[in-house]
Amino acid sequence: MRHAAVLVLAISCGGVDAPHPQPPVNAFEDAGLSYMVDALEDAPVEVPAAPIAAETWLRGSTHVHARPSGDSTTPIPEVIAWYETRGYDFIVLTDHNQVSELDPRSDTTGQVAVRNPPTGLIVFAGVELTYNPNGCLPAGDASRKCRIHVNLVGATSRPGGKIEWADRTTKDRVAKYQAALVAAKTIGGIAQVNHPSWFWGMTPDVLAEIARRGVVLYELWNVQFTKWNAGDKDHPSTEAIWDTVLARGVTLWAVATDDAHNYGHGGKYPAGGGWVVVKARRDPQAILDALAAGKFYASTGVTLERAEVDNGELVVEVAATDAEHVIEFVENGKLASTVKGKSARRAVPAGGYLRAVVTRSDGAKAWVQPARR
Repeated sequence: MRHAAVLVLAISCGGVDAPHPQPPVNAFEDAGLSYMVDALEDAPVEVPAAPIAAETWLRGSTHVHARPSGDSTTPIPEVIAWYETRGYDFIVLTDHNQVSELDPRSDTTGQVAVRNPPTGLIVFAGVELTYNPNGCLPAGDASRKCRIHVNLVGATSRPGGKIEWADRTTKDRVAKYQAALVAAKTIGGIAQVNHPSWFWGMTPDVLAEIARRGVVLYELWNVQFTKWNAGDKDHPSTEAIWDTVLARGVTLWAVATDDAHNYGHGGKYPAGGGWVVVKARRDPQAILDALAAGKFYASTGVTLERAEVDNGELVVEVAATDAEHVIEFVENGKLASTVKGKSARRAVPAGGYLRAVVTRSDGAKAWVQPARR
């Protein structure tokens, strides 16, 4: 290092062809200039910081099944190909009661993604904790069927084989969901309650309580369960249940999913038709952070350009399209205003919440997450 410093100073004083002989290393010390050498030795090397990728809209599905689930026949590589060729940015593999690897010989323990290419489809590790008892309380319909299904999005643990997690000692519905949340502490991931109204098993009291205990994502619209999503004269819709819980001050973000099991022609649970669109950098952890923070909208076909709070107002803008749209603002559970067009804004109330629903002329929808201040 000292020789390099001398060479720099010698060049700056006379050039490489200067007639003066190169001074010995200690010449600068003798001249009282040792501080210059020390400064050159100790000066930090500045390395330009890598540019931070900009946030963008990323489309993904948080509820996807493949052959390891047992009720799908499609191998994982074919599932990946289906979503990748259709422009998805990410999916979450949520096979029943197991965390699936892409290759049985691989080990991605500690990582939230099992596939993270520079371009193409990001595949998150996940699991659908699945338990189908009878006779839960509060009761559902006359069938007595009870469905406790919770996704863990971005699992970091890789338990081998089937995961045993269910609490079979109680009829209490909340306690059964609590068992899934206990498992989540070991397996990792963001908790998402799936097709909550199946057999009319969900109530606002149950949903509010499990959200307070750790459920973050709420499957507002599962395209395979339209009957249960919509409700009927005796049962509230999943959207009405969500509003009741939001009105209690509970934080809960709505997702739309395809719950895909079938990827060819036909099949009971075909892929496509419901997804989320996240505002995040193209990075697995950034995507998970955005999901946890509600920086996304749920969709069955509508594409948005903006869905955010700006200067105290919730702003919604539809991406360029010739189709007609209606934007509805829901404030504290009640329809507050309706705008026919592709953009609208409304002030977020000082108390409570404001959310938006965008409906396209063909019936496709997008749900914008609730904003509070």
